Amino acid sequence: MSFKTLLSYEQIIDGYYKAVLSLSQYHSPSKKQLLGSDHTKAARKTPSEHLLQLASEKRLPEKAPLIVLSCRNVLSNFRCIAFLKNYTPKPISVIEEGDPCQSKRPYHIFGQKKGKLCIETWNPSINSYENYDWFISGVPVLWDQEDQQTLYKKIITEAADHSHVWVLPRGNHPSATDESRKLWQDIQNVFQKHVLDHRDSAYDAMSFVIEKHSMTRETKYLHNILGLDDQNNICQLVEADKLENLGKKIKKKNVKRALCVDNSGSITIQFYKKGFPGDFCQLLAAPNHRPFGTSYIIVVLSDAEFKNL
Repeated sequence: MSFKTLLSYEQIIDGYYKAVLSLSQYHSPSKKQLLGSDHTKAARKTPSEHLLQLASEKRLPEKAPLIVLSCRNVLSNFRCIAFLKNYTPKPISVIEEGDPCQSKRPYHIFGQKKGKLCIETWNPSINSYENYDWFISGVPVLWDQEDQQTLYKKIITEAADHSHVWVLPRGNHPSATDESRKLWQDIQNVFQKHVLDHRDSAYDAMSFVIEKHSMTRETKYLHNILGLDDQNNICQLVEADKLENLGKKIKKKNVKRALCVDNSGSITIQFYKKGFPGDFCQLLAAPNHRPFGTSYIIVVLSDAEFKNL
């Protein structure tokens, strides 16, 4: 181990007039193989390739300053769905999940409705996706006044990478063992079996397998959290801690609901001061950063001015 890092980043985007969702493709890909040793580039694009695609689709204003926010669990993991009006026929997920419209439990979404950003639940049996301009789903880390147990129940039934919740190294992690990889896969099998079931059923099944083992909650994984404050400003927190603790921290910014949208080497924040095409400033990326991703939110700023929090 040559060096150690302690990454932490917070920002409030309060001067924007538009947020655009970019997807690397408009149909369901295969899910990311989280036990693999290599990170796939299939069905993924770099941020600049995403921006080039948006420009070709006439969805990106010229010369406007931009902030690029990664949300790369979308279309990579179970229950990380996306909908983009006029581009996806309906909400889509990874192929292995099946049809999100058949889910018996709601998704927790960050999206745009009638031009206004929102964080809410989308319940396929109740709400029409056609009411939205776009949305993605994530793992709730803060949800109104819900207590920690209720939030935990949602986290373990929405977080499809169990290493984000428990100390459970997998893939090419230096601490991964055959035993930890097998346990991860055992939990994943249960998660996949109940991926569209009612929350109570999924939680009971997950709890049954988890309680057979001595599990420790993960506190050192880097997470990317997005929320909206009471003025509908975008609040972002990138830090390593237990997911619920990050929810408590972002709550101090007058945020009532917040989602985890990606993690670790997937996290990217870029600032294009003079718009795209043009030079950008990398505001945050981890040492294990991987440039190819499935999904980004592009925030079009009112101007290029900023100040410290």
